[in-house]
Amino acid sequence: MRTLLSVFAAFSLLTSGLAYAKQVSIDMDLKKPGIATKEAEADEWFNKGNTAYQSKDYDEAIKSYKKAVEIDPSFASAFYNLGIVYGLKGMPDDAISAYKKVLMIKPDYHTARVALGTIYIQKGMVNEAISELERVLASNPDYARAHFFLGECYFTKGDKPRAAEHYYKAGTLFAGRGNTDWAQKSYDGLQKTNDEKRAKDLLEKIKAAPKQEAITVDQVIEIKPKAK
Repeated sequence: MRTLLSVFAAFSLLTSGLAYAKQVSIDMDLKKPGIATKEAEADEWFNKGNTAYQSKDYDEAIKSYKKAVEIDPSFASAFYNLGIVYGLKGMPDDAISAYKKVLMIKPDYHTARVALGTIYIQKGMVNEAISELERVLASNPDYARAHFFLGECYFTKGDKPRAAEHYYKAGTLFAGRGNTDWAQKSYDGLQKTNDEKRAKDLLEKIKAAPKQEAITVDQVIEIKPKAK
């Protein structure tokens, strides 16, 4: 079975295959080695993709991740990593397709849904981005990055009050977690809305934030595959 130690948090992403209830036990036993071998082969390609990604050989990474999902079409982590690399390659439509496949497998994979939202923003599909980001917040209201990008969306649409609300919420969450880099980005966004009261309050929160090492919330690949 796969075990994931994600750079963001631990997620459960892949579902187990279903065995036919009426199969005799010896048939099930005979199939187990094949299942294990298939999973191990997909993992091997997944790891090759990670190695290529870390070497910035994105073409090779794409080939490896695609091989992994060809072997195991329910391999959400490999689809997610494909989305990241497609984004880096300037292939937004392919990235969108990969993220959508992740979400078909695991709809509550919030990292993938936020990543999909950011690709929509890049393509100018603001309403689609809002839909995805709001969906994240419906089940995870303290997802700081979703708030930040919703601030970006609403500012783009000219809705400064709603943009200010999300920038402020994002900055408050980031500051509380000691992520002053992204809290500052949220503050910069908040200033664009001319909401001086919230901007002043957020600045004080940033100054009082606990001192921690730099924390990134940028999109990064999954290092180990998700558990089934």
